[in-house]
Amino acid sequence: MSLEELNSKYNIFVTIAKMKIRDKGKLHGLKFGVKDVIMTRGIRTTAGSKILKDFIPNENAYIVNKILEEGGEIVGKTNTHEFAMGATNTSSLIGPAKNPIDPERISGGSSGGSAVAVALDLVDIGIGTDTGGSIRIPAALCGVIGFKPTTGLLPTDGIIPFSWTFDTVGFLAKDINKIRKVMEAVTENKIPLVTHNKRRPTLGLFLFEDYETSRALNSTINKLSSYFDIIEIKNDMITKYSGEVRKNIALAEGSSYHLKYYKEYKDEYFNDVRKLIESGFQISAVDYVNALRLRKILIEEYFRIFKKVDALLSPTTRIVAPKISEVIGNELKYRDSLIANTEIFNTVGAPSISLPVTSLNGLPVGLMISGEPFKDGSILDLAEEILGIVGFIK
Repeated sequence: MSLEELNSKYNIFVTIAKMKIRDKGKLHGLKFGVKDVIMTRGIRTTAGSKILKDFIPNENAYIVNKILEEGGEIVGKTNTHEFAMGATNTSSLIGPAKNPIDPERISGGSSGGSAVAVALDLVDIGIGTDTGGSIRIPAALCGVIGFKPTTGLLPTDGIIPFSWTFDTVGFLAKDINKIRKVMEAVTENKIPLVTHNKRRPTLGLFLFEDYETSRALNSTINKLSSYFDIIEIKNDMITKYSGEVRKNIALAEGSSYHLKYYKEYKDEYFNDVRKLIESGFQISAVDYVNALRLRKILIEEYFRIFKKVDALLSPTTRIVAPKISEVIGNELKYRDSLIANTEIFNTVGAPSISLPVTSLNGLPVGLMISGEPFKDGSILDLAEEILGIVGFIK
């Protein structure tokens, strides 16, 4: 199928438009799909919303400029859950992004279009944003790799915000080396991206509760136990409070941004997104400040875990991709099942990657690897090693 035919079938791109300025650079030869909350000069940036359906920015986002300066080619703006405020990618200006394994199922979101574009080999790299799991969730559901770097490592200039505290630019691909290549090209912070620690790492099993994806990953974990020291990790404080902390901060900040639109376009929002914005209006200044304070404590708790382990292993999501027909009208219910594991690592700002290592009833299941903030290179190296052991699900 042509790009246009695939786009019609899977709702991948909001806008198909080529951007390229150089034929040389670190990213020459790579094609990119850019999530439609990321501004592109002269090409509309809708955030998947009727409210911004005709918005054409005058400037590029930081990440877009870096891709173009390094010779990358952008082929279009990818589908997103409205204003990146959903985990299903069903509430969108152009309709739901559809799962490449089964078009009757959701892609996951909010960076769903970027995941589908990668899965169908329309781009080498999908650029997304991750505020509560929006890169790793669609990666897991669509069977590709999704990497959320350390929060703050990459500038978010020129990105329509959900949460200034948590929004993180990240990448989807089928090849970790391509993700590493892009990271090295666009990261101004000089951090070691290739570490190659020869010591046998200790990995912590975290969030492996009794749900379908945990059980599906058992054989993968058993295989990894021959190569790594694996121990169970529990931290009741992080698991109990991180979701509430992230919700209070993210929704308060998101509602602050949307107040100007809400007053005039309240009825233009998708129902689930409007409900999230309205719930943000109910968060008091005291709750917001207390959440910021508690977040610092949770970050300290998170660092303590790494006195015992080098990285954490978790199921990316608690469920595989449900059918679109089941999700429409129930987005907030499915949101909770999809973000419960991923959002913890947004709360603490950690690097986190989802790998497609197994399946359940023919649908992809993601294994999430998370590490200490600013040790992104170690996580990429470990992810590459793990994929070498267990393989990339076909």
